Amino acid sequence: MNKTIKIGFLFPFSNIASNMSQDIIDGFFSAIPEQYRTCFQFFPEYIDKGNNELVKTAVNKLCFFHNVDIVSGIISYKLINEISQIIEQHRKLAFFFDLGEYLPPMSKISGSVFFNSLQMWQMEFALGRWVQRKFNGKGAILMSIYEAGYHMHSSFCQGVFSQGIDEIDMHILPYDPNVRNIEEPLEIYLKKIAESGVDYLHALFCGSEAKDFYKAFLKSSLANRMPLIVTSHMASEEIISGLNYSELNLYTASGWNYDSLEEKNVSFKKIYEYLTGKRATEFAAMGFEMGELFNRLMAELLQGERTIIINAINSITINGPRGARNFHHDLSLAAPTIDIEKIVFKNNKATKIIVDQGEALRYNNEAFTNIHVQSVSGWKNPYLCI
Repeated sequence: MNKTIKIGFLFPFSNIASNMSQDIIDGFFSAIPEQYRTCFQFFPEYIDKGNNELVKTAVNKLCFFHNVDIVSGIISYKLINEISQIIEQHRKLAFFFDLGEYLPPMSKISGSVFFNSLQMWQMEFALGRWVQRKFNGKGAILMSIYEAGYHMHSSFCQGVFSQGIDEIDMHILPYDPNVRNIEEPLEIYLKKIAESGVDYLHALFCGSEAKDFYKAFLKSSLANRMPLIVTSHMASEEIISGLNYSELNLYTASGWNYDSLEEKNVSFKKIYEYLTGKRATEFAAMGFEMGELFNRLMAELLQGERTIIINAINSITINGPRGARNFHHDLSLAAPTIDIEKIVFKNNKATKIIVDQGEALRYNNEAFTNIHVQSVSGWKNPYLCI
């Protein structure tokens, strides 16, 4: 067992989630039994914010110079066709990660390329469907120009429309490089939304802008009377911890519950937090799932026969911290488990209460096509990589 399995890892810059790449790698090794950990060697390659040329250069370097067996890391689906050509040219395998800011491409993906996704688009679709059932009436969306470049809001809209509604108000905050805090510009939009008489508001912001939004919303007339629906990122501990939003009627959707008592999740947290001394994250959970898959494939990986490994990955479903997961993209892809959560605040502490289970979108659903049609362009950097 002297063979070293070399994994090239594309490291994007993220000022918002700076530890996500390292959490994935740490999660991976947490799932690998100790006797096999020395069989794997990671080759990190920095890709800044994940633009086209930097990513292609990095992939070529990993394949040609480092001669890695597998290319991994965080990339956008917008680059997958060009990256797949390089992977095929070098006869390598790829196992990428993404946050699910985009739906998978409608065109066929190379059989050598696999993905493990946070599937934010699925959470947004499920959230839109549930919100419309819960609150009825007409809703509004408020987001930054950055979020508008991804599929998340379109997925939410399709969830709403699946309930027989054909209209939702859309508000996009333009980018102004001279504005460091968006609280003041948001006041105008929130006032307009209050006057419109809608029944709920869905907000999509990230990082410091998410915190600015909460502050502006609490100052507005909406705070005590309108249900506020937010993305999973806006409901993350990094955004809401230490802040007291007791007046909010706040809902979100989640694809992973830290406090879940499911055996696989408890085991994952115990191993990860013991080995790293860090609190487990959704990124660590995704890395752990990759590690569980590769642990099942040790014989094939050490043998190094590409076709055999591809066939094995296509046939395997693992039961990880997020439930059943597989890593190809077709109609047999396992539907994610989605929790609809209400967030309550008391004594500066946020508590997430699961109020329902969301319904995921199947790949053959008409909404899948509609979302793609509505967004033919978009950002090429992975979500949060700014």
